[in-house]
Amino acid sequence: MKKKYGKPSEDLSQARFGDKRLDKRLQTTVEAMSVKAEASILSGCGTRHGAKAFYALLSNSKYSQEKVIKSAQMATVERIKDSEVTEVLLPQDTTDINYNGHKKTEGLGYSSNTTKGIKVHSCLALKPDGTPLGLMTQLYETREQAKQAAPKEELKKRPTAEKESYRWLETVRKCLELVPTNVNGVVICDREGDFYELYADMVSLNTAFVIRITQDRATDKSIRSIQQLKQTTACGKVEILVPRDSRNNQPERVTTMEVAYCHVNIIKPKRTRGGMPEKLTQTLVRITEVSASRNPIEWLLATNIPVTDADSAMKIVDRYVHRWKIERFHYILKSGCQVEKIQQRTCEKIQTVIFIYSVIAAFILALTYFARLTPDATCDSFLDDSEWKILYRLVTRKATHPNQPYSLQTAVSFLGELGGFKHSPSDGDYGVKSLWKGLSKLFDAIDVLDRLMGQV
Repeated sequence: MKKKYGKPSEDLSQARFGDKRLDKRLQTTVEAMSVKAEASILSGCGTRHGAKAFYALLSNSKYSQEKVIKSAQMATVERIKDSEVTEVLLPQDTTDINYNGHKKTEGLGYSSNTTKGIKVHSCLALKPDGTPLGLMTQLYETREQAKQAAPKEELKKRPTAEKESYRWLETVRKCLELVPTNVNGVVICDREGDFYELYADMVSLNTAFVIRITQDRATDKSIRSIQQLKQTTACGKVEILVPRDSRNNQPERVTTMEVAYCHVNIIKPKRTRGGMPEKLTQTLVRITEVSASRNPIEWLLATNIPVTDADSAMKIVDRYVHRWKIERFHYILKSGCQVEKIQQRTCEKIQTVIFIYSVIAAFILALTYFARLTPDATCDSFLDDSEWKILYRLVTRKATHPNQPYSLQTAVSFLGELGGFKHSPSDGDYGVKSLWKGLSKLFDAIDVLDRLMGQV
């Protein structure tokens, strides 16, 4: 990437409200919130006056959430162009934000059967190697009433636009409007995206996709889709590194996987309405762990990208592997930026603040993985001149700093150390949690120095 990855405040700098005071207030507040992403708005803004000014900004008639979103999207698009890639990965997913304690928030409904909250559906842009380029779009949904199981016959008659799954279709369309014409977008979804309407829509839009499947669909043959895939002979084997799974207490390991693929024509389900094709051609890819004694990994994927051999089948798997970055993004948003603690009087304003924090979360995610995937990058691709110099002196405890920027990998290691990462062999690689803590401590130190210099 040629240019510096913009700070969250820079990504929102193109939002103009026709009032310079409001423009400056947005920049000042986002800068403060970025420094203390895990803090409340009051704490992040530093003073009660600053927090009050931010709340006033959100209530101002000149404030436009549409302009804020567009500014962030254009920053992402510029990074796509600057990266000079011919393909961009577009992973999307939904997370539930719990606001069960917000009893008096206007317009707030339910995100599940019993929980008050908002469903947040996000889409990121990634380079083919998985490097995050920014937030593409975000949709919000809250039900007026707790979800109740509807009769199957009623579900069959319901138009696609009235179903919750419609957000997957809408997100694809919004993203494709933004992707530069000389770049191919590849939509990546988990099993929630395995429905016929989405496949048909992407085929009509001439869009590539990689989706994990769960439906064993009827085909134009006597055998169903997943049955056919599982009966297909493996075309090759590959060794892959499975990351450490701390939740299940499983160490990092190298395992052998078998790869298989087949081509199928899936039939439109009888319940599916609308003028969609009666059948669609797909390639199904299976990757199965053969060296595990229990709970072997198995992924079943559907794609419309050409697959002709084991190598091209593995490229489909490689693309899908990057889907979990959208989960890490949502993890930062909820655990790092603490969006479930947002206090606003209306659901609309909560959504406004969620988006601002989402831009901050995308920055933290990008910093984490850009350092891992781009070892030749220097720290000034993310940090300002004063920031990387002070970071060096904080961690090394030296009185001087290098004259030239050091590697971004070193800077991220420093931030992880500031954030409590111990670098012990059992810890694996630094994570996003230690990074956002490290960033917070770095900016706290810079703030103290600025105040001291102001008193001199």
